[in-house]
Amino acid sequence: MRDKKDDISRKQTQVEQMDLDTRLITSCARLSSERYRAFVENIEEGVYEVDIHGNFLYFNNSLCKIFGYPPEEIQFQNFSKFMDEETAKEMYEAFNRVYETGQGVTDLQWKIRDKQGDERIIELSAALIRNKEGKKVGFRGIIREITDKFRTQEALKKSEKRYRTLLDFIPYPIVVFTPDGKVTYLNPAFTDTFGWTLQELKGKTIPYVPPEFSKETSENIKKLFEDKIILRHETKRLTKDGRVLDVVLRAAVYSESGDEPSGELVILRDITQEKRIARNNEALLRISLSLHEYPDLDELLNFISNEVKRLMEAESALVILLDKEKNEF
Repeated sequence: MRDKKDDISRKQTQVEQMDLDTRLITSCARLSSERYRAFVENIEEGVYEVDIHGNFLYFNNSLCKIFGYPPEEIQFQNFSKFMDEETAKEMYEAFNRVYETGQGVTDLQWKIRDKQGDERIIELSAALIRNKEGKKVGFRGIIREITDKFRTQEALKKSEKRYRTLLDFIPYPIVVFTPDGKVTYLNPAFTDTFGWTLQELKGKTIPYVPPEFSKETSENIKKLFEDKIILRHETKRLTKDGRVLDVVLRAAVYSESGDEPSGELVILRDITQEKRIARNNEALLRISLSLHEYPDLDELLNFISNEVKRLMEAESALVILLDKEKNEF
């Protein structure tokens, strides 16, 4: 009899413990749910849940601010109410892909209209919701308003298009580099002078620095980022077909926002022909000023031959005098 009473007592204790555990789990779940809801209601991003057709079932206060509508005008309304027909079609296709694949998406950008009819740009994510049986029942995700960011990016794109159109017409070679030296733009004049096209070099470095100028170039790049500008620097650069050009370059570091450099702009000018003409003129001047020093014809021809070799950077040269009156050498 005593054993029977003890058994009943143990069972009552077990029941009480199970009831206590259930109440504790329920309390923890409720507390967790309350904390989650408090968190969701106080974040800046919009949080939403919609049914399988895109009708709003749950959303936080931030979503109301983003959409520009009071809660009662969003509840049970379809996503398509807040956008034009074309955007609604894009939304349907995006959510349908999530439904079919089960894979969530992020960074979707859509245009919506607030209650006053003003356009707003939103960025959102979407993930599939399944019930306990695994059935697909809706979607949930995060929404952010990016109207200002979007308009800034669009303005930058228009500005970039304008300056590239302008640079395309400048007759001197121009290159725009990233801070780590990768090409983002070069104009037609660069292609005409050096041979490479933008398609060949975009996202790459330009192999146009002669090996003997590598150290000088590295030092100039360092100086450019320190001083933000190089007004004039005379150097040499290679063409695609291996020719060596004398060039003068100007360079500047530019920033699209803040103090951090966004890249560098380099303008080059081919002065190879100018230097050749200058060397020719200097040689002719030296020869004319030295004629009286060489009364002997052979010595004069030897002097002229040396000037020609130096001018042509050749090891030997043959100078022939033409008698115009007799039309013979």
